Amino acid sequence: MNVKDIRQQYRLLRRRLSPQTQIQNAELLKHNINSFLGFSNQLKIAAYIATQGEISLNPWIADNLRQRVYLPKLYEIIAPQLRFAAMTESTRWGKNRFNILEPDVHWGNTLHPRKLDVVLIPLVAFDRKGQRLGMGGGYYDRSLAFRLSHQKWFKPKLIGIAHSCQEHTGLPHQSWDVPLDYIITEDEIIMPRQATN
Repeated sequence: MNVKDIRQQYRLLRRRLSPQTQIQNAELLKHNINSFLGFSNQLKIAAYIATQGEISLNPWIADNLRQRVYLPKLYEIIAPQLRFAAMTESTRWGKNRFNILEPDVHWGNTLHPRKLDVVLIPLVAFDRKGQRLGMGGGYYDRSLAFRLSHQKWFKPKLIGIAHSCQEHTGLPHQSWDVPLDYIITEDEIIMPRQATN
């Protein structure tokens, strides 16, 4: 099965989850994220607004606004990339060219991902080696490519977020794919690098 087929399969699978399952999974996910990250208001954590069946972070965001929660903002001025804007009660919203809700902020009011402590990344599929499959645009891989250019990066920690049903055995990967440090689903917290040592 090629990447295109895998992506299509798992996008369809997550969109077919019932509204009740989506709500239940989001609540269980919130518990697992809180168990893993704790409640430190010192962390700068990037989240996302779910779309197309992605598991929702809304319950976690609602409980953690006292932390510094950041959301992705797509910029395509020079090269397509993601920057991250702080979410507040007064955040203004807009939609990008993919019709995804994002903060409506100027470039100067965003952070490069190097400045974040944790990035919660939505997934189409994942495997237990920490490989991820996204929507296919490469925005996270381009924006986080600096993680590939050094032996050790301590931050941001990259945590893939998905429904447990999005697990795939042995995803194909390319040299530019940025692997995950952890994966959190509604069922478990997966530590792929420790598991493969």
